[in-house]
Amino acid sequence: MALLSFAPAYLVPVLTTFFGIYAITRILSPSEYGEYAFVMSVMLLVQSGLFAWIDLGTKRFFERSVQADKLAAMCRTLYLALGICSLGLVAGCAAVLGVSGVPSPLVRLLWIAAAVIIAKEISLVSKNLELAALGRTRYMLMECGESVIGVGLGVALCWYFDFRADGILYGMLAGALSVVAFDARRTLLRMRGGAIDFGLQKEILVFSAPVAIATLIEFAMASIDRVMVQFFLGAYDLGIYAIASSIAQRAVTAVFLALGIASYPLLVRAFERGGREAAVDQARQNVEVLMALAIPAWAGFTVASGRIATVLAGPAYAERVADLLPLAGAGILAYSIRVHYFAHSQHLTGKTWSLLVASVPAVLVNIVANAALLPWMGIIGTVWAKLLAYVVALGISIIQSQRQFPLPFPIREVTRISLASLAMCGLLLVIRFPNNSLGLIELIATGAAMYGMMTIIFDLGRLRSLWLMHRKSSETADVERLGMFASQRRLG
Repeated sequence: MALLSFAPAYLVPVLTTFFGIYAITRILSPSEYGEYAFVMSVMLLVQSGLFAWIDLGTKRFFERSVQADKLAAMCRTLYLALGICSLGLVAGCAAVLGVSGVPSPLVRLLWIAAAVIIAKEISLVSKNLELAALGRTRYMLMECGESVIGVGLGVALCWYFDFRADGILYGMLAGALSVVAFDARRTLLRMRGGAIDFGLQKEILVFSAPVAIATLIEFAMASIDRVMVQFFLGAYDLGIYAIASSIAQRAVTAVFLALGIASYPLLVRAFERGGREAAVDQARQNVEVLMALAIPAWAGFTVASGRIATVLAGPAYAERVADLLPLAGAGILAYSIRVHYFAHSQHLTGKTWSLLVASVPAVLVNIVANAALLPWMGIIGTVWAKLLAYVVALGISIIQSQRQFPLPFPIREVTRISLASLAMCGLLLVIRFPNNSLGLIELIATGAAMYGMMTIIFDLGRLRSLWLMHRKSSETADVERLGMFASQRRLG
């Protein structure tokens, strides 16, 4: 059950994010939130373009460095790269903002965002090292602590001290710095005795650069959406679209990211230690558990989308956000299946440049579809455009996976899971729940209880079998520990 053990490390940040959305949409107007969404888009683009390769290299090469006794060298090399990229960010920010004629309030926000990027990247390297080592307790403390401090302080600054978007960014900065301070001693210990290895840095860069470019393209696709909504419809509609996208992304990807925290390191470890066959076995377990939880979560989100919008989004947002959520959720589901499962074929084979074969066409489809649909359909047009782009990318990625490193996808099991999810949705649609917070809680609890019963009865995703195996192994380990303790007492 190692695959499920890291789930709280993502579920807590999801809950704090939803709290942040609830609060911020009652403080900022849609136009003000549109400006904040623009700054965040720039921030994510810069972070993915400059630093994503470091994050990927940390997770992919950790196990190999441990086995070669080069962990200290890897850490020194990664932090050197992080420092160089941070200097490049500061220099680039100064150069661009100095000549671009950006309004001074926005310049201030962008400089705060630059500080946030650097602090978050330092904290992310620390978290990725713990994750790659499967250090659950420290990883959960850092991930949950950063989220709670960041969102809590950001909302407090906006609510009590009349900050606007800058308050949210200051909260994010404080959250990231808290992780940096917490892990500072271990960071120094990890680098002790190591020497910078430029050969390793080159190897990491060759592997990670294509993935980072593909990630940059994915963020560019999201940013292009927002730029085109701003161009065709204005900041008010951009604020509505940004809130709908944030809710859908957090809700639908919650399961993928909660399980992906452990599934990718487990897959890499299986491949490095046991080769292709062990990796396929681990991938099969990963995808069965993933689909058994992700499909009903997406189905429940779709049924509950109206109540979710009413509860989370402020009155100025709720009605229009509710119209966008079901379609936005379907697009995020297609994106998540590709990124968190089928794209792992390229990671294992090292053919990471081929990730662009799926990403580039998706961006082109997204641009063309937005240009065609936005003037005609309005804000719903950009949601249709993104869904189409993600479906195209998923189809290409599936074909690539089958050619490069075929990953198992249990059609029969997914069909059983889908039918169970459909039955759950049928029940939820029949019952009349209040359209408020209590009604949303009742809906979620009812759906979870029904699907949970079906999971136990029909062993969906082999979750029941995995739990029984985990329980049996735990009991065996307890017996062995007791036996060792008794032996030690007799010897004593």
